[in-house]
Amino acid sequence: MEKPRITAKIAGRPLHPLLRPFVIGYFFAVCGCDLVYSQASIFAQNDAGDFASITEWLLGAGLVAAVLTGLVALIDFLGEQRFRRLPDAWMYAASGVLVAALALCNLDMRFHLGSEAILPMGLILSLSTVAVLLATPSRAWARMYR
Repeated sequence: MEKPRITAKIAGRPLHPLLRPFVIGYFFAVCGCDLVYSQASIFAQNDAGDFASITEWLLGAGLVAAVLTGLVALIDFLGEQRFRRLPDAWMYAASGVLVAALALCNLDMRFHLGSEAILPMGLILSLSTVAVLLATPSRAWARMYR
């Protein structure tokens, strides 16, 4: 099967593989911060109000990056029929929507509850987001962009 033609490019380079690492990095950073916070003593957690705001910013930046990455992927997906015929295309799209929904729920909860939202639900949502990212078949998609 011939490789699909990339529609969304800048300076001849496909945009999707340039943006996706930012999404992964932001959401992994949130999960890492949540894991560190969960292992801190109760005294350290009480003084960590700023720590919760850091994860809010990371979630917000990750969601912005996810929306941009999703738009670029949608441009490629709609711009070339061969992308739509790839076996993992729909699962890849569904996992992207699921990651964004989990992160949005996590951000909303943290925005309203602050650092109280981190344990246990914030940590569970962060771990779920990372699990979906790890389960996404991104290697097959990465081959399309080479």
